[in-house]
Amino acid sequence: MSSRFVPLLAACLVLPGACRSAPPQRPRAADYPGVLRSPAALERDVLLRQHVTARWGEEEERGFDAVLQKHGGALTVLGLSPAGSLGFSVVQRADAIELTNHMPEDFPFEPRFILLDVQRAFYPWLPGPSGPRADGEHAAEVDGERVVETWSAGRLVERIFTRLSGEPAGEIRIRFHWERADLGVPSRTVLDNGWFGYRLTIETLEETSLEPADEEHA
Repeated sequence: MSSRFVPLLAACLVLPGACRSAPPQRPRAADYPGVLRSPAALERDVLLRQHVTARWGEEEERGFDAVLQKHGGALTVLGLSPAGSLGFSVVQRADAIELTNHMPEDFPFEPRFILLDVQRAFYPWLPGPSGPRADGEHAAEVDGERVVETWSAGRLVERIFTRLSGEPAGEIRIRFHWERADLGVPSRTVLDNGWFGYRLTIETLEETSLEPADEEHA
């Protein structure tokens, strides 16, 4: 799999026409292993306005604005252009994933890949009740992966995923920075994907709590 699949999307959004010349081969759905959580596994109904910076290699870096929303049984990710127009939307409802692509290029990879990164960063992963855990390390095996969390002062500060099969080799390491008291999520989340060689830095700019959804219309 090309390690460029997330940065390629950033380039499409930030640099119009950047994807028109010889994009890498579209990754297969099985290239990024992992099992998606149910959207409802995140108990809060919330909307987050964010800025995402994707970095790969020594120098390559692209950034774009995004909106992340969980409302009832739906998880929605919006990618915005520099002008604020909608570049794409990805919506997960139960086991169904809907992609709407407003970019002139084909979407460069499976939309499930975006949802996996979002859920690895913002969803609960360890079995047991949600909420703060005792300081120190907590670990469990979840859907073919070993998940290790480190907590400090009632805050999640690091989460690491490794495949029990060893394929892909390496780890996904996520660090959480809590620098704003007005947010219920980390102000900055840094995801280093050692499986495919990229870093995502997600800055949460604004958080809005949502009223519980009417499940018939979620």
